[in-house]
Amino acid sequence: MSVSKYSNIELSDVRGVLIDLDDTLYVYQVNHDDALKKVHKELFSDMDYSEFSQLYRNARNTVTQRLMPQGACRSRLFAFQTVFETLGTQQPFVRAYVADALYWDSFIANMALAPAADAFLARCEALGLPVCIVSDMTAHVQIRKIEKLGLTERIAHLVTSEEVGAEKPDARMFQAGMRKLGIHRGEDAIMIGDSLDKDIIGAQAINIRAYQVSLTQEF
Repeated sequence: MSVSKYSNIELSDVRGVLIDLDDTLYVYQVNHDDALKKVHKELFSDMDYSEFSQLYRNARNTVTQRLMPQGACRSRLFAFQTVFETLGTQQPFVRAYVADALYWDSFIANMALAPAADAFLARCEALGLPVCIVSDMTAHVQIRKIEKLGLTERIAHLVTSEEVGAEKPDARMFQAGMRKLGIHRGEDAIMIGDSLDKDIIGAQAINIRAYQVSLTQEF
């Protein structure tokens, strides 16, 4: 399937829009990199960044595999807790709480809505189309992101994997979004996201027209 430009997404015969958040409305990687470096600088400066980042990556994988498909599998707090436990740190849960706050405060502070996504949401508003974010993540973090991006008044609903108890491409994620938008047929909605496997194939499986986007190709 070819990647679409936001400006080319067809909105005729649509009653509502489902859209991913991370790497769809803003660029994820640069914010993650900066946030992880902040945690390293403040809490792990006694080890090389490469060593710390590998410890963190291993911890994320461990937590994801253990808790999938619950929304908690995305928890950075649990990942940092696993890192501190691996290092034999006392009261690892306390240190993890601090690390989690550092990470997300840094991550969210530097977020910016992608111009192409901004323009697309403006088109939806002009047409009176309600928008629901459908995201694999814990709800409180995604709400903070929505607020930072200035989307509180522009997004009608939010669905997270924490709320549903499943992750995309599970049909329940998309169905939850449609219910909140008051849509009963897949044909009356569209789904937009960056992941072919999760966003596009998952939506198409229940007859939702889907568009894969890439913010790196929008610039």
